[in-house]
Amino acid sequence: MSLNPPSRIRSVQRPSSKPCPNNLIDIPTPGGEIKEIRHQEGHILVCQGCCCGNTEKGFPAVPLQAWKSEWKARGIRKRVHLTIAGCLGPCPLANVALVIFRGACVWLQAIHSPRQVQQIYDYVESMMSAGRYLPLPDNLAKLHFSRYDFDTQAASLPDPRRKVG
Repeated sequence: MSLNPPSRIRSVQRPSSKPCPNNLIDIPTPGGEIKEIRHQEGHILVCQGCCCGNTEKGFPAVPLQAWKSEWKARGIRKRVHLTIAGCLGPCPLANVALVIFRGACVWLQAIHSPRQVQQIYDYVESMMSAGRYLPLPDNLAKLHFSRYDFDTQAASLPDPRRKVG
């Protein structure tokens, strides 16, 4: 069986202008099999690698229980995925999270408390309600850093390659 071209991928949706929380799509595998997956609006990646959360190295603990319990309590699992990951890379910043929403990429640092986790989920839910990427609210803007040239929030910030001070 040959692979279906992308134009033939079938999408199972409710007739609505709003995103469907049960938006299922068929994806052809390299072997020609069709696998059904959930098409999601976003993804939150929380670093728990070599530095983040490593209290033995002097870093604050990652509030893992808050990340998990907020995700479950808000019932957003079918629209935004949560991954507790290994090292995401920017180790000197510690307790890093990456929020990806509808193609937008926003990096946050120093996430040490359950209150910060709640604020991040509030931000994600505000984007879900709006149906689009929104700039960071003031309470999270101070936690933002630019990791890559394509970091969405970075477009409105000074050039990150310039030294501070």
